[in-house]
Amino acid sequence: MSDLEEPVSTGKRGDTRLRLMQAAERLFGERGLHAVTLKEINAAAGQRNESALHYHFGSKQRLVDAILNMRVAAVDRVRAARIDALTAARGTDDLRAVIRATFEPLTELLDTEEGVRFVRFAAQVLNDPDFDLPTVALKSGFRGIARANALIVAALGDLPPEVAIQRQRLMIEMVLTSLALWTRRPDAMANEPARRFFVEGLFDSVHGALSAPVSPETLAALKAAAKG
Repeated sequence: MSDLEEPVSTGKRGDTRLRLMQAAERLFGERGLHAVTLKEINAAAGQRNESALHYHFGSKQRLVDAILNMRVAAVDRVRAARIDALTAARGTDDLRAVIRATFEPLTELLDTEEGVRFVRFAAQVLNDPDFDLPTVALKSGFRGIARANALIVAALGDLPPEVAIQRQRLMIEMVLTSLALWTRRPDAMANEPARRFFVEGLFDSVHGALSAPVSPETLAALKAAAKG
């Protein structure tokens, strides 16, 4: 088991549950949530009993939620440790450092095949109208996400709250979509210099998007939206 995985209960039931989640994550990431049937997931997990997935999860939505909770919890443990280290070094006033501590646990997923599977799965969830992944992430209650979010909100204190929230959503969408697109490259895992250049440019883009001045056009549009 890698650091990306959440520990599961031992025994046959726990093993079956994990195999179903791993199979679903791979298939969903490759084809999208609505293009994969529960029967296909059961088969890919080596389950002859077609009711196995329903027994363990009850529905496709609950299966997706279980995968997200398992993976996000594992990523967030790394993020929380990075935020703790940044706080100890008194670097929390540095927005670039906060961005790096927040998103490096995601960009480092590109280092492993398991991480790539999760990136592709998360991007499919992001693009599915039945899920609102940015809101789920921001309201998840995970310690690392909560602390990183608080630091970013503090750094954006001069922005109208509606703009700050919008930029946080865009930040999550941009990072996940960009990572998923990167995994399509044939040399995505092998070309370390190109990947480092991509990741550093992504951090620059996130910083720029968060810290950009608010234009008069945006303020006017915000005022009109508030009236509507």
